[in-house]
Amino acid sequence: MRTTYLSDDSDEEDVYYTKHNYKILVLGDKSVGKTSFITRLTKGYYTMFYKPTTGIEIYNEVQIGDIKVSFWDIPQHIKYHFKLKTLNADAVILMFDNTRPDTKTSVIDRWVDMSKCLHTLPYVFVVGVRRNRNTKNDGAVYYIDNMSTEGYHELLYAIQRTICNYK
Repeated sequence: MRTTYLSDDSDEEDVYYTKHNYKILVLGDKSVGKTSFITRLTKGYYTMFYKPTTGIEIYNEVQIGDIKVSFWDIPQHIKYHFKLKTLNADAVILMFDNTRPDTKTSVIDRWVDMSKCLHTLPYVFVVGVRRNRNTKNDGAVYYIDNMSTEGYHELLYAIQRTICNYK
């Protein structure tokens, strides 16, 4: 291929580059499984040895299909509203514990308050952890089980499809 740098002539076709690195914030009450979820995605295993997250933890270069994602594990005690404005997330995962309904209400209420402060809203995925056998994904809420792969593929496909198609 011939590329000319001093004029507009070139043999190369027009190439449109799209963003392939995305930032996803993972928010939720303490002990709902945020770190376990990210560990499962980044390292491929689930651990029973839980260590509470004390600060923001960043997991870079997680491959989801043809995109790379950085997951930001943000503990409950960090003030989200101040962080969201500066972090420019492409998506937010709101996690709750399916066996503790108050955690779903809590994270959604907190998101409603935070979203009022943002000029542009990122994509939001609501994810319930500790899926019961009778619990089905309903299109609005994804249910996953950290100890198995149930629900993960659906969620990851939805994230990839949503971020890539609508950005």
